[in-house]
Amino acid sequence: MTKILIVGLCLSLFGCASIPKPVKPFDQPRYGMTKQQLVDMFGEPDSIEIYQKSDKTRIEFDTYVRIYQSSQEKVPVCLVNKRVVGWGKSFYEDHFSTDDIKIK
Repeated sequence: MTKILIVGLCLSLFGCASIPKPVKPFDQPRYGMTKQQLVDMFGEPDSIEIYQKSDKTRIEFDTYVRIYQSSQEKVPVCLVNKRVVGWGKSFYEDHFSTDDIKIK
């Protein structure tokens, strides 16, 4: 009887254990990729911000949210003239200005 209880307890403990899901890292975009190549590689962005600089340059930030086991990461990808010029939070902070006019 004791053996049955021990086996039952062990099975219930193993049933509650979870195996961590593998996390696919965010593949790096390539400089010069077109907007369409970016969408083909990563899918539609989770959000889009479009700004116009004072020199009339249009800058687009396509942000992708990557969800990990217990956290998430927002990865902005910067496009100028619909071509990738950089990505990441620090790139966003370096290229965004409060003087920029928000289009979208």
